[in-house]
This record gives sequence, structure tokens and C-alpha cells, in this order.
Amino acid sequence: MKIYKIVVTGPYNAGKTTLIKTICGEALTTDKRVLSDDQVKSTTTVALDFGLVRVGGHFVRLFGTPGQSRFHFMWRVLSIGMDGYLFMVDSSDPTSLNEALHMYIYFRSMNPKTVHIVSANKYDKDKKLSVEAIRSALKVPETTPVYPTVAYDKESVVKVLEALINLIETDRSIIIKQRGLKNTEKQ
Repeated sequence: MKIYKIVVTGPYNAGKTTLIKTICGEALTTDKRVLSDDQVKSTTTVALDFGLVRVGGHFVRLFGTPGQSRFHFMWRVLSIGMDGYLFMVDSSDPTSLNEALHMYIYFRSMNPKTVHIVSANKYDKDKKLSVEAIRSALKVPETTPVYPTVAYDKESVVKVLEALINLIETDRSIIIKQRGLKNTEKQ
């Protein structure tokens, strides 16, 4: 049975910790109290979140990154050896998209061939951006899915993780076939 390493990343308050806790039940978190009064939540991840879960017939190790750019050094550390990543954005907060764009560009440049999905989280809110608006704002390639997600809804989380695992497996099959073709061409 394959064990996948999936990184859950995105800007501050996108729902990364919530998603990992929802799917795993229990998770290791490094949340610390936010010291500023003008923040939208009381804690923030300062190193990582970690959870282990079975999705379909696969074990998945989920590594959540801090969302604040001051912890960007952890993004690279946590990305080592990943099979794919879930890039989360808060679909109900248009002002967060500028920071999300910079982080998304960073992840795509650091991991240009890594399979990923963009999660338009908080899609249960009345006021939210459309999937198309998020795709446009982040300059998401047409080949990359953008999924509406609700991080505290287990069914929603399972759906997006299953989609990512399917993309990872499809990508691996293509790579194996390409390697096979190259080996037969050499003979």
C-alpha cells in the first residue's frame, strides 16, 4: 500500500489546520496565540501541522505549512519529498488573494512539476468568490483543478484529497510510461 506525503499550504486563515483536524480527528499542531488584536483568529501555526489518515486504499501523511510569510523557510522544508500539495485559499476573503498569489507563485516555482489542487475553502459562506475568479486571480493553469471546499466538512475534505491522490497516481502512470518509451527507444 502506497503512503503519500501531501502538503497542505496557503496563506494565513485559509483553513489548513482545520482541514487536517477534520480529516484526521487528531493532529499534531504548533499553534501559538496571535499577539496582535487586529487578527481574525486567536492562534496561528508557527511550524507545521501533521496528521495521518487513510483515504480510500491509501495512507496519507498530511503536512500543514504556516501561512504567514515570516515562516516561509518552513514551506521548503515541509515540501521535501512531497507527492503533491493542496493549495488553500479563503474564498470569502478577496483581500487575501494578493498574499495567496505570491505564495502560490513561490510554490509553483519551487515545485514546478509537483501535482497540486487549489482548494477554494469556506465555500459555504454567503459571500464568496467564484472558482473562476480564484483561478484568474491566482493565475492557476487550466490543467490544475480548483475545488470548492469546506474544511470542517469531512465529506468535502475527503473529496478534494481523493481528487489529489487520483492526480498523483495519473501523473506517476504517465511518468512510468514515458520512461518505458525512452528505454525501448534506446534499444
